[in-house]
Amino acid sequence: MIEKPHSSTDDAAEAAIFAAELGKVPEIDLHGMTQNVALSELEAFFHSELFTGTEVIKIIHGRGDQILRNAIYRWLREPEQSDLIVKFRDSQNPAQQGAVTYVALHRLRS
Repeated sequence: MIEKPHSSTDDAAEAAIFAAELGKVPEIDLHGMTQNVALSELEAFFHSELFTGTEVIKIIHGRGDQILRNAIYRWLREPEQSDLIVKFRDSQNPAQQGAVTYVALHRLRS
């Protein structure tokens, strides 16, 4: 999870992620891909959803040895993404923990 000072924006992002876990949100399934292919696919999906105004995305990366999850988390923490992401965290659903990550996106202003 991104470590940022707590704010009302953080509360809103957590509420959006919680709602996303209970409902349906745009998702991308990357498990089984190599890191390079997965990150390329994620970047394209991420920017597409960002520009359409999506509030939360679901990234399915699988568990395995957590190599893909760790690569995705590094990518999400990069400075280029920091202004585009409000928060990200693991799914709280026991069946998905360690295999699914939810990302709350900032809304782009026109």
